[in-house]
Amino acid sequence: MRSKRYKKTYEFKDEKYSPELIRKYEDPEYAKAAEKYERQARRRQTGSSRKQHTVRDSAVPQSKGKGGSRKTKKKYRWNKKKMFRNILTLILLLAVAGSGLFFYLTRNFDKVDTSNADFAIDDQVADDLSGYRNIAILGSDARADEGYDGSRTDAIIIMSIKKSTGDIRLISVMRDSYLKMEYLDGSMVLDKITHAHHYAGGMNTIASLNRSLDLNIKEFVIFNWKAVADAVDCLGGIKINVKPNEINDMNKWGNETAVNVGGTYNKITEAGKQTLDGVQATTYCRIRKTSGGDEGRSRRYKQIMAAVMKKAMLQPWKLNELSETVFPNIRTNMSQFKMYTAAINAPRYDFGKSISWPKVYYAGYLGNISYVVPQTLETNVQRLHRLAFGQDNYSVSATCSQINQEIINDTGIY
Repeated sequence: MRSKRYKKTYEFKDEKYSPELIRKYEDPEYAKAAEKYERQARRRQTGSSRKQHTVRDSAVPQSKGKGGSRKTKKKYRWNKKKMFRNILTLILLLAVAGSGLFFYLTRNFDKVDTSNADFAIDDQVADDLSGYRNIAILGSDARADEGYDGSRTDAIIIMSIKKSTGDIRLISVMRDSYLKMEYLDGSMVLDKITHAHHYAGGMNTIASLNRSLDLNIKEFVIFNWKAVADAVDCLGGIKINVKPNEINDMNKWGNETAVNVGGTYNKITEAGKQTLDGVQATTYCRIRKTSGGDEGRSRRYKQIMAAVMKKAMLQPWKLNELSETVFPNIRTNMSQFKMYTAAINAPRYDFGKSISWPKVYYAGYLGNISYVVPQTLETNVQRLHRLAFGQDNYSVSATCSQINQEIINDTGIY
């Protein structure tokens, strides 16, 4: 029999249940009933939810699959704005990563600061040639274990890039050309252009070219024969058409080249188009005695340089190896940003017909030294500007005209 303390439970047993009632009287019997009620309420709510899901699923049309089963197909919509944003972000990330890699790899060049130098560019020439980027590429006769200071330039090439189209002209200047330059003591003299680097470095060479040929060169790249050999080997060799009259000279001087650049010379056995290794390609650049003289050397030098540049463009993955083995042997005043602008424009570069300078000249001795004297400087400069820059009826600058007269007075050749 229940105790009297539960009496109030029976007094309220016909009352309508509510949690408030239980909390109000704190009756244990009703507390148990409240828990039971709440459990039942939760079960009812869960069962109702399951029923609703079942009804919704049965309302979705299903396609028949293998064995009569039905599978639901979901339709996806392309978010064009989101896709474009993601692609653009990926491109930007790749560009930033590529730029960073380029600047990292080009850190190994032998850099020269010429920011405050006088490039000897005439104001009118600067305006006339503003659409062209002219870069002097100089081949030094420095041996592998020698520095560039005091060396001469065996080959002088001007790479002229038309900015609007990417068209490239390679202009070779004969190393014995009689031009105006700065001497060791700072005075101005007439001498062969190969000596300009010996007197005052690459800056003196490009200033002499600008002053005498009416050019706007502000950048130069200097490399020795070892750099040529290493670059060719890094790229897996280059294809060159070796002429019959060049074979004897190559085989005669090949071993000497191998000593200068390191490596072994493999003899050329037949003429025709073939793949040259580094030592062979370097020897091909150097020969001149019975293979066309300075003019022939300049022509071969342009062939090697063009072949190396074209193959390097097709093998960008070689940049790291070039950076480690070749770049330290190359001296330049080009900033990394200038190199970068040249690199990103490389795909649009198109090598056109090369030009040799001078076209008309006297090659012989003045005193006991051989020179190439342009006949005349003025007419050769006019021809250069017509062919390279499309300037018909070109009038040379006052400086060029003055140097022209000095050459005539000094040599008697016109």
